[in-house]
Amino acid sequence: MFERTLVDLIRGIRNHKKNETKFINQCINEIKEELKGDMQKKTVAVQKLTYIQMLGFDISWASFKIVEVMSCNKFSSKRIGYLAASQSFNEGTDVIVLATHQIRKDFLSSNQNEAYLALNCLSNICTPDLARELANDILTLLSTQKTHILKRAITVLYKIFLRYPESLRPAFPKLREKLDDPEPSVVSCSVNVICELARRNPKNYLPLAPVLFRILTNTTNNYWMLIKIVKLFAALTPHEPRLGKKLIDPLTNIINSSPSVSLLYECIQTCITGMSDHIPLMKLCISKLRTLIEHNDQNLKYLGLLALNNIMKIHPKAVSEHRDLVLNCLEDDDISIRLRALDLLPGMTSKKNIGDIVLKLLDHLDTAEGQYKDQIIEKIIELCSMGTYQFITDFEWYINILVKLSQIQESVHGKLIASQLLDVVIRVKIVRAYSTRQMIELLKNPKLMSNPTEGGMCEVLYAAAWIVGEFSGYVNRPIDALEAFLQPRVCVLPSHIQSVYMLNSLKVFSHACAKANGDEIPSLHDDEEEENDDEEDDEQNEITQETVQQCLEIIKSRLTIFTHSIYLNVQERACLINEILSFYSVTQEQGNNISKELISLFTEQLNPVGPKAQKKVPVPEGLDLDEWINDPKLQEPIEEDEDDDIFNTNAGAHKKHQRGYDDEDDEDETNSSHSGHSSNFSRHPIDIQRQKEERLRRQANNPYMLGGRVSKKPNDPENIPVVQLTGDLGHLHVGASSNRPIPSKGSKKTKKHYTIDTTTEMPEGAKESDDEEEKDNKYKNDALSNINLSEPLTASDVLHTSRHRTDIIREKEREMAMLAKKNAKLSPKSPPSTANYSEVTSPEIPPAKKASKKAAAAGSVPPPTAKKSSKKPAASNTTTTTTTKPTQPPVIAAPPPPVVKKVVKTILDDDNFKITCEILKVSPNELDNNQVKLTMRLQNKTDEDMSDVSISLKNSAEQCVSIKNSGEIGVLEADASTTHTELLNVINILNQELQFTLLASPSSSPSITNQLSVTLPFSFFIVSTKLPKDKFAEILQKSGQVSAMDSTKIIGQSLTMPLVIEKLSQQLSIEVVQAHPNGQTASFYAKTTQNHHIAMLVKEKDGNISFDIKSSQSLLNQILVKEISQLTFSSK
Repeated sequence: MFERTLVDLIRGIRNHKKNETKFINQCINEIKEELKGDMQKKTVAVQKLTYIQMLGFDISWASFKIVEVMSCNKFSSKRIGYLAASQSFNEGTDVIVLATHQIRKDFLSSNQNEAYLALNCLSNICTPDLARELANDILTLLSTQKTHILKRAITVLYKIFLRYPESLRPAFPKLREKLDDPEPSVVSCSVNVICELARRNPKNYLPLAPVLFRILTNTTNNYWMLIKIVKLFAALTPHEPRLGKKLIDPLTNIINSSPSVSLLYECIQTCITGMSDHIPLMKLCISKLRTLIEHNDQNLKYLGLLALNNIMKIHPKAVSEHRDLVLNCLEDDDISIRLRALDLLPGMTSKKNIGDIVLKLLDHLDTAEGQYKDQIIEKIIELCSMGTYQFITDFEWYINILVKLSQIQESVHGKLIASQLLDVVIRVKIVRAYSTRQMIELLKNPKLMSNPTEGGMCEVLYAAAWIVGEFSGYVNRPIDALEAFLQPRVCVLPSHIQSVYMLNSLKVFSHACAKANGDEIPSLHDDEEEENDDEEDDEQNEITQETVQQCLEIIKSRLTIFTHSIYLNVQERACLINEILSFYSVTQEQGNNISKELISLFTEQLNPVGPKAQKKVPVPEGLDLDEWINDPKLQEPIEEDEDDDIFNTNAGAHKKHQRGYDDEDDEDETNSSHSGHSSNFSRHPIDIQRQKEERLRRQANNPYMLGGRVSKKPNDPENIPVVQLTGDLGHLHVGASSNRPIPSKGSKKTKKHYTIDTTTEMPEGAKESDDEEEKDNKYKNDALSNINLSEPLTASDVLHTSRHRTDIIREKEREMAMLAKKNAKLSPKSPPSTANYSEVTSPEIPPAKKASKKAAAAGSVPPPTAKKSSKKPAASNTTTTTTTKPTQPPVIAAPPPPVVKKVVKTILDDDNFKITCEILKVSPNELDNNQVKLTMRLQNKTDEDMSDVSISLKNSAEQCVSIKNSGEIGVLEADASTTHTELLNVINILNQELQFTLLASPSSSPSITNQLSVTLPFSFFIVSTKLPKDKFAEILQKSGQVSAMDSTKIIGQSLTMPLVIEKLSQQLSIEVVQAHPNGQTASFYAKTTQNHHIAMLVKEKDGNISFDIKSSQSLLNQILVKEISQLTFSSK
């Protein structure tokens, strides 16, 4: 079969543009067959799959084959495999765990290119599992001298931290060291990682400020690294104010001398963040930003405007001096430049220049299109409404601006303009008369009805209708207003706007009636005087009864179309107005005037309400808003009257609350239009009458329900129910419908003084502020940002280390062998050692005997007399134990709490290696416990990598046994360090020398073999034992237990007996038995972990100390003499 190469595949895809998917599917089927071939075919197949994946096709089914190509020894194949993995692997890829070992292996490859591939791939496919398994390997790579590998390893660390945050604390000290690396590129990589980490928790990295400051001042040409450091300082300065003062000089030098615009921009941003109080520096930044804005490069101009906007929030006056420069940017062809210039205008606006700025924006509005036009409209309203209209001195001018903005079609800010009209008219009372006249003209404008979509510019008609109706006391031509309200084309507007039209037409009619009858209309006591021309207009347009009659005819003739509206709310209000007007006509015919009662419906004073008033209403104590007021399960269904079926005689299933006019159909039998209807419900007449009377009684007590029918005189206005208001509510006013005093004709026109009502109504008992509850948490803390680097490392702050299963099996086998050995010692033939008298008097226990046999085989045989004498006392020991144990209490005190015994020594230091060994006694002060842990730290002092590095124990099994070790070290790079641990069980404690062999193979030199020797301190095997003097004397009298004797003397140190007692107890665990009263003689006793008795007599004379030592073996005495001579006697 013909096998396509990658070139053939690309050529075929270009030739099959019409059936590209079909051709690619055919190629995928061929690739599946190729993946079954040898490695060369698999490599080509994976290469083609990589290209297909870039076209959007899924190749997750070939993940295992990609891993196979990654593990190929041939570099060209390995490169293709790593590329395919980087392209297609993700966290959901199952086989990604199979690549862990291969990536680790390539990290240590002798071919640097393979390490590059592994590091680059890991940065793309890193998952939490991969990060946990490879974090320790990445940290090991930080010790390499190969710069290219080191740079990549540092960069990959950031991905490791993101996926495995627990690795940050143990790895950060190593990352911190790289800031002092002599290679600038390594320092740059470290700064990049730390800069990204500081975005999440800057406080963690404040201790790095001195190092970063040194890098900032010493670096001259690495602009990229300087940018990162400056950005890092921008994150740190808000947390440490003193740091900002330290940065003033270096940042000033960079701003003045650096040719890099990017670095200049970051320096300015840092100055804005942490050094905004330094005025000279801010002026320097603004002057540099002006240079950027005047530049021909659009990118530089955009950055300059962006930074200038940040400075404007802190120093608006300094930025306002460059208003002309910003306004010129509005002429730019780039819309992004114009938008940034618009953002700067609020900080440059004042009472003197707001008119010029708004006119400038209106000029741009004529040529603007799309989104930019909406942005200009929004900005004009923002500038004028800032600080509750603090910059507006002529509100009639602002009303004209809003009216002009409402003429712009295809804008999305209709609601915004409507809300501004309402807010201005409510807050500024003197402008209400002028606004009312302008709104009537706006209602007549047919352009606003050309696009009657909800949310469009027709929303302005909502505000216009409301203003005309609410402040209809200023309406001098009610006929014009009603014609505008009830024109036929209003039917095309949204329903909520039509509803406002209906209700406010009634308000206009009510005020016209009151004016025509000469009734006194309540005025707003805070209203200012109107202008003279307004009063002259009132005289020319006086409202008479004829005007009221014309208004009534207009409403009745044009209201019919709204009573049949398709919108229920519009139909309801139109019918309500129709009934009210019918009632008004009837009362007029009877000679009664209800104009006062009619106008009283709209006399409630209107004040602005706080935007958060509803949210701040306190919940009364004991009120549960989630609890039913009336449980619907316990409510009886409301029966319908037989005259309630107004739409269909068979529609009795409709509930009462689903109809709009059910209350109008409850007339007693006086309503003949419904007298013939019969109900389909068979109910008792008494129940029907009772429910009917109850409903009518509720309606009669409701002051907001018009047309109550319990009144015997329905045409008597005195029987209209009125709500009873309690408390001192002050004067009641009709909303802005006041007749202001008419000034004399000779009075001059005075300048208006505008008063802005900035108060807002809030509910009683409202909370003062809930800003803290409403703050948006833009940044959610994750695991990485919650890590505290200032705390010291603990035992749990270690990186995960993978172990081979064979090592785990060996460890379990050793633990089982140790457990079996311990059980053998605790068998009935060998009773457990306890702290009692019989154990002290026993010369030797079976483990010691076994140890002595092994020592004899090794050549360290104790004297024959000691061996023979050990059998007879053993027999007597049994007798002593059985006879004395029940009667005599334990003699030896309990051992003290375990104390860690540790010694550090240097065992090798040559041209190749430096090895230090830490010797640790495992569970000290325990009998039959001779385990020792050795931790060797190896440092490669050469300039070449070492491979096959291993350390092996050479002592025989009769001397010591290796329980567990860390295994072969493997590769040790140049100038790198590693550790090797050994857990040993010492069989013969008298043999203090441990022998090891170190093997290593340098990359370009012959193999290295070194013999290592480690001397164990004998104090590790001495158990602190306190013994009474009588038992001590008994041990001395028994032959064979302390038969060997040696002596030593310490001269010329001016020693005292208390100091000797303290040092022997602390350093050798040898306890005092008895001290002579003269303070010159004392006896001591100790016992080894293998039950060797040690007796000692110490004498002091003229500051010289002599030691007489007795034990069971002379070799033990020699060891003790050596240990004592090495003691450090110094007073506190």
